[in-house]
Formats: sequence, structure tokens, C-alpha cells
Amino acid sequence: MIRVFCVLLILLQSLISFSQRNVKKDFVFPDKIKLDKSAYRLKQNKADSIKYCSNDTVLNGLIDPLHHIDNVGFRFIVRELEMNYSKKKHQTDSVQDAVNTLLQYVKNDSIRDMVYYLKKYIETRKTEEALRKVKKQMELEKVLSYQPELLKPDELDTDDSWKAHALEELFEYVENDSVHQWIREISRDSVLLGVKNYQNDSIKFWINNGKQDFKRFWLKKNKRDSIGIWVQNTKDRSVRILVDDDVYQQSVQKSKMRGTRVKLEEKISSDQYSLAKLGKYKRYSQKWKLGATIGFYFNQGHVSDSWAGGGESSIATISTIDAFANYKNGNHTWDNKLAVKYGLLKSGDNGFRKNEDRIEFETKYGQKAVRKWYYSALFNLKTQAVRGYTYPNNAEKILKSSFFAPAYIIASIGMDYKPSKKLSVLLSPVAAKYTIVRDTGNIDQTAYGVDADKKVKKEVGSYVNVYHKFVFWDEMSVENKLTLYSNYSDKPKNIDVDWEMILVMPINQYISTKLSTHLISDDDTGSKVQFKENLEVGISYRF
Repeated sequence: MIRVFCVLLILLQSLISFSQRNVKKDFVFPDKIKLDKSAYRLKQNKADSIKYCSNDTVLNGLIDPLHHIDNVGFRFIVRELEMNYSKKKHQTDSVQDAVNTLLQYVKNDSIRDMVYYLKKYIETRKTEEALRKVKKQMELEKVLSYQPELLKPDELDTDDSWKAHALEELFEYVENDSVHQWIREISRDSVLLGVKNYQNDSIKFWINNGKQDFKRFWLKKNKRDSIGIWVQNTKDRSVRILVDDDVYQQSVQKSKMRGTRVKLEEKISSDQYSLAKLGKYKRYSQKWKLGATIGFYFNQGHVSDSWAGGGESSIATISTIDAFANYKNGNHTWDNKLAVKYGLLKSGDNGFRKNEDRIEFETKYGQKAVRKWYYSALFNLKTQAVRGYTYPNNAEKILKSSFFAPAYIIASIGMDYKPSKKLSVLLSPVAAKYTIVRDTGNIDQTAYGVDADKKVKKEVGSYVNVYHKFVFWDEMSVENKLTLYSNYSDKPKNIDVDWEMILVMPINQYISTKLSTHLISDDDTGSKVQFKENLEVGISYRF
């Protein structure tokens, strides 16, 4: 009986061995061998039969967390530091915490993957390009859904109707993802570029804003000359400027502004840059500003001899020169103006007669006192260039004036309020006024307040000089010049008034219309108010 049992046991063992001939023998029992979880994990072998070997497992190796470190010696150092600086219960050490923080950074390869992804995102911007393409496809799908007649019936694929909704869901997920929005913002490391023209109109935009769009802008040389341009920010983080067609450009006068070139970055290697050291910038400003305007204006009217209403033909011409030379350096200013005006009038059969003759020179020095107030000293000279006559009853002409006969000189000191270039108010409590008649033999000096036995009249009083220019409708301007003078010693309440107003209405760059009025009230030249008005149409050129 025992022999039979042994034979059966041997046969059973052979049968079991035959049935398990394909079972791998490299498995271990986890209840007998303990391994570090960070290096290995136990996984059931797919080839094993659970029926015959339910406890058999196969040992599979995991990826080394330090596989990204090529230096094998440094890997060993990291493992040794991790063992020596491992935390123990109820133990606090700042150096130990610092070492563990650095070890976690070295072991965490996901940080490096994130940086690589961010670098690739900024350089290629494939995600942004993909979003734009998907959005364009979604808009096309919407158009096709509302207008199916655009496609032929055999081209319509009703089975793909779910794709439009799926693309929309994918687009919304990526577009609204907080991580993607954060990466998009930090990848726009850019420069805010601003462009400003002559009239201080400006546009601003970021160079690297993820778009390739155009902005319209006007470059204006002066009030009646401009060039239209298009400013585009390109994909390579640069700016391209396109000028309108049919534009004729002239050479630009070299500016006296000087500066220094600024280098923003220095190249260390093929893919490494560093900020360059900036030198001290010194700005050289233009101290002198020079300019002049030359004009030639005329007025003409013709009346034929057969005109029933009667009248006379007339023609009038006026030539003007307005020049300035202004100096500014720190708190010091020096303004110089020269105005020359001369006109002729011919009416009927009479010859040409002078209807305008004026020379005025003014220089004013100022030193800044506080805010918009300046200590100022002014010198003003007014006279005429050629002889002037009166024609009583068209009989004989009587000489009334000539060069420096008369001439008016005002010298004053005071305070000048200059809030802008278009407004100036000079208040002078001490001002000297001189009235000069050079040729007393041919001209009656008493008509200008000078004593009969003298050529010069001296006065001391207060003086006010106001200049204001108002520009409206971008082209038209009104210029007012007002001077007030009061003599302390002789009738101080009788204030001398000299007010000139000029209205300029330009037609184009060279042709303009000008309306000027001149009002004078001076007791020395008579009790009546003097008034003169001119309407001029002509050509002017500004330097």
C-alpha cells in the first residue's frame, strides 16, 4: 500500500512539473524580502498561474529618479547626503532643512521639464498658433452649418458633426486654462513702444503681443504737411514702418540733438545673453531756435468806366517778414523778434501810395524766479522805413514821417508770467519811454508829443506787455499783442494803448488769408482813437 502511494506521489509531482514548465523561476516572495520602495516595486508576473502559484511575483526595476544626472559620482553623493541628512523625529535643524530642499530640487526632474517646455513655448509659440488655427476652423464650421449650400451634397459628412463641438470644447479648455494663461503672460516679455509726432499725437503698443497687426499713424512736419504711415509689430519682435504710396520725401535737416548709443544686451554664447552695462547718458539740447516767415499779400478790385454805380479800381500789396531767434539754457531765456511790414496802394488814377510801413524789434531777457515767473528786462523799438505823406484834397502831399521820425523806444524791467509758449504777461513797474523825431526840419515833432525845441521826449511810468496766441480747428489761429503804458509825471490815468490782432486762416500749405486790426490810443498824437484794418490774401513761406 505504501509503495502504491509513493508511485502515485511521484507521478503527481511529474505531472505538476510538466504543467508548470513555462513558469519563470525569477520571482521572489515579498513577505520574505523587503526592498526600498523608491527603487523597486512588486508586480505580479503575467506568466504565472494564480491557481498554482498565488504568492509568486516578479521583481521589475523602476526608473532611477536621478537618471537625468549624467555624472555617476554626483549621483552617489546625492544618495549619501539623502541618507545622512534624513529627518528624524523631534529633530529640527535649519541646515538639514536647507540640504533636503536642495536635494528635492535635484531629484525633481519635473521642474526641468517644465522649464524646457516654457522655453520652447516662448521660442516657437506653437500653442498660440494652434489656437488660432483651431479658432479659424471653428468659425468656418459655423459658417458651413448656417449655409450648407456652400458645399455639395456629396461633400457633406453628417457623421462628423460631433467634431465641431469637440473642437470647441478643446479650444475653451486650453484657452481658459489658468496655467496656459500664466505662461502666455510671462512669455510676453516685451517693450512698450511709443511713437509721437510733431503735434504730440502718439500711439503705444507692445512689440511682442502675440499678434501681427498694423496701426495707422500720421507724421506731421508742420500744421499743413503730414505723411501717413503704417506701423506693424512682426513675429520676430521687431517693428516695420510702411509709408503711403505717392509720398515725396525731402531730406531732413540734421538736428543738433546729440546723445549716446545704448547697448541693451551682450552675447555670452550662442544661447546666452546678459544685460549690458549702461554708460552715463548726457543729453545735449538745442539752445537756439531760429525761424522766419515771409509773406506777400495782395488785394485787387476793378471798376469799369461804364459802371453805373461809379467807383474806382484799386490794387494793394503788402509784404511781411516775421523772424525770431530764441535762446533757452536752464533757467535763462532770451527772446528776440523782428517784424517788418510794407504795403502800397493804388486807387483810381492816383499813383502808388504807402498804406503800411512798420519796423518793430523786441528783445527780452528772463531768469526764472519761481515756477512760471521770470525776472525780465525788455527793450522795444518801433519806427518806419520810408517817408510817409498825407494828401489833403488830392492837391499836394505833406510829409508826415520818415525813418526814425518818429521812433518809439521802451526799456523796462519787471516780472514775466510765461505758463506756455502761447501766453506771456510782462508786468513792469519801472519803464522808460522815448519818443524820437530825427528830422525836425521837415517833420512837425509836436504832432507826436515832442516839445518844439527838442527831438526827444522822455517819460517814466509803468508798462504792461501781453502776448497771446489761440489755435483752433487745427489750422486757424488768433494772435493778440497788447501794450499799456502809463506816465507817472503827466496824466497817469491817460493810458497809452497799442493793440494788434491778427487772424490767420490758411487755405493750404503756402496760401493763406490774414485779417489784421491795429488800434492805438495815445494823447501825445491826438485825442482820437486810431484804427486800421487790412484783409490780405497771399502767399507765405515759413523757414
